[in-house]
Amino acid sequence: MRLTGRVVDDPGRPLADLTVRAYDKDIVFDDELGTTTTGADGTFRIDFTELQYTMSARDPDLYIRIFDSSGDKLLFSSESEIRRTKTIEEHYDVAIPRSMLS
Repeated sequence: MRLTGRVVDDPGRPLADLTVRAYDKDIVFDDELGTTTTGADGTFRIDFTELQYTMSARDPDLYIRIFDSSGDKLLFSSESEIRRTKTIEEHYDVAIPRSMLS
């Protein structure tokens, strides 16, 4: 399976070098599916397998978190909008206000 996306600021300029982490939401603890960095064009891609998110035959409940380039400051989370997916690829388009970037 694959997560792709693009991260821009609120005027629409690509945001490079941000840390993107993907998770599968669970009752006890969330499984981290992968981490990557946005490219110069703001895009990212995280590939993962079924073994990373479950021991049973269920689909992942996906969300992402985006952090600054140090990986410390949380800039965005889609945890309140879990995507329950059966698709091979899930795409996120994210706009982060410039005020969050300083």
